[in-house]
Amino acid sequence: METPSGKESPVKRMSPRMLNVLTALIGLATLALGVGWLIYTWIVHLEIPYFAIPLVLTVPVIVAVAFRNCWD
Repeated sequence: METPSGKESPVKRMSPRMLNVLTALIGLATLALGVGWLIYTWIVHLEIPYFAIPLVLTVPVIVAVAFRNCWD
């Protein structure tokens, strides 16, 4: 984007530390949602969907990497 003086404005980027912290927080939040869902289904349905345990452990990594790649 050009400014009225004709020079391009510098693109604001997040610091690597802030990006690492946000990536970790998003991964942990996704893990917490998955574990909460597992506990909820265990309490409500009185069974644990065993197929979902590997998904609950791997999806937070996928979400965190996808979030991180938005800025790379």
